[in-house]
Amino acid sequence: MTPARVGELGIVGAGGGGFPTAVKLGTRVPLVIANAAECEPLLHKDKELLHHLSEPFLRGMIAAMEMVGAPQGVIGIKEKYHDIIAAMEQQAPKNIRVALLPDAYPTGDEFILVHIVTGRVIPPGGLPKDVDAMVANVETPDEHWAGPAGDREVSHRRGSRAQPHHVARAHRHHHRRGDRGGGRSDGGRL
Repeated sequence: MTPARVGELGIVGAGGGGFPTAVKLGTRVPLVIANAAECEPLLHKDKELLHHLSEPFLRGMIAAMEMVGAPQGVIGIKEKYHDIIAAMEQQAPKNIRVALLPDAYPTGDEFILVHIVTGRVIPPGGLPKDVDAMVANVETPDEHWAGPAGDREVSHRRGSRAQPHHVARAHRHHHRRGDRGGGRSDGGRL
């Protein structure tokens, strides 16, 4: 997988901002940060993803690091998730470390996360690349980036031409620009 192919597929970050992932992957930075901070206090999706899908996540993170030329990676996890921290520290390669994050709002904010991990402040109007980092929500790096499967769509179209919708083929699918409803063009109705 290449940043250009990610762009062709229209993959955007899974953190909610919809920033085009290809733009991030097209930069050259020495550090990739995976945001597993669970910014919303009642959500546990990042923790569950790392618990159940750690191997695909790590393959995707390694692929992202290779695409941006980053020799180092960091997974930002709230310090209260002891089991996930222990598992990631055991499973991650030596060039990916875990950063313990406080259980406070808005730890998951990109500016806050970058400051906690690097000690640097993103300038006003700037991006993480301005302080030599790339940030991706923990859901965005995917094992499909790591090999030949990266050229395969992770959803397929079903339904009539008048009301098509997409059904995930893999364990999850990526949001595409202009497609926030999981690919459903009918507003999510069955």
